Amino acid sequence: MTALQAGQRVPLADLNLDPAALDVHVHCTLPGTDVTAFGLQDGRLADDRYMVFYNQPASPEGALRLTGQGERTGFTLNLNALPASVTEVVLAATHDAQPVAQATTLTVTVGGASFDVKPHLRAEKAVMLVRFYRHGGAWRLATVAQGFDGGLDALVRHFGGEVAADTPAPPAPAAPVNLRKERQRVLLEKAQTTQPQLVNLIKTANVSLEKRGLGEALYRVNLVLDISGSMSREYRSGAVQDLAERALALAARLDDDGQVDVYLFGIKAHRAGSLSLDNARGFVGRLNVKLEAGTHYSPVMQLVREDAQAAGHRIPTLVLFITDGGSSNRDAVIRQMTDSSREPIFWKFMGIDQGGVNFDFLEKLDDLRGRTVDNADFFSVPAPITTPDSDLFELLVNELDTWQTAARAARLLP
Repeated sequence: MTALQAGQRVPLADLNLDPAALDVHVHCTLPGTDVTAFGLQDGRLADDRYMVFYNQPASPEGALRLTGQGERTGFTLNLNALPASVTEVVLAATHDAQPVAQATTLTVTVGGASFDVKPHLRAEKAVMLVRFYRHGGAWRLATVAQGFDGGLDALVRHFGGEVAADTPAPPAPAAPVNLRKERQRVLLEKAQTTQPQLVNLIKTANVSLEKRGLGEALYRVNLVLDISGSMSREYRSGAVQDLAERALALAARLDDDGQVDVYLFGIKAHRAGSLSLDNARGFVGRLNVKLEAGTHYSPVMQLVREDAQAAGHRIPTLVLFITDGGSSNRDAVIRQMTDSSREPIFWKFMGIDQGGVNFDFLEKLDDLRGRTVDNADFFSVPAPITTPDSDLFELLVNELDTWQTAARAARLLP
């Protein structure tokens, strides 16, 4: 790994980097930090569409693309595909309330080159990390580590943008309020106060939803957890709590009340209350789960359907169904899947593969014939679960957009 120094400028070719295929990773351990890629024209922000961050994960032609958000934020850059009006790309880290220097780690990695930004920070809330720029017909990388105490506002002003008028201006007509976005904003602010460990998860979930045009989608989110005896290790290790928090991160973007209705199943089906930003920390431990000697999907599927019906099917239901094995009542499960295909419910089955598990039945449900619409998707992850959050959210929302389109065509949704 090549260690870069502050103020260094080097042609990408000297680092054996292809400007058409750059993978850039920013490792920042301060929760709530946002990393943004700014496409600039000679240091000035001329087009808001080239400000790529969690709420706008790609530039118009896809040359700048956010691939993961959280402690390790990722971007893919195709500098050669940028229009001539974009002459440089700057990556910056900002925090709403705290100096970015409070991160114990802040590094930027580009291919085999790494830049440690942390030693160069003091009390800045906004920091320009690195800069890619054209020079002599070729792209170069410059290490910057320049900060602004004023945070994002100062950074935007530095790029020539406007953040607020210095003198009072005539009041403009009020813009229409986007109630979905406003509710999402409120939930994110609440997470920053009550559950800061969820902030980056919520932002990462939002990236996956925005990619599929689901940024303003509205769903009830259900979490269905296997409590068969073979799941003992996943409960003890904290893996189930981690999955519950990721379900809640999705709910903070999809569900107006930001809550997840939780169900348990082994031989029997159980309602386990609601998971929310008020009770997320340690939620699974407080369930005091009693493991059962069997795995039956059908009873809990019926329970989920009954509750969705009782809610009036006013909005669709996304069911995150977590299990480590197949069901022993397959015919009943197939009937549940077929019958529920006429209802606004999408089933996302996640298999935890502890080795030697045959998920053929879940794969069959994924491709089941005779349904009004394809209302299920299945994927598996190996135990212990180490799948990066950005990849996991991609899997959790995969096919949700295509189901939504099919459900509307079948008049299951307005």
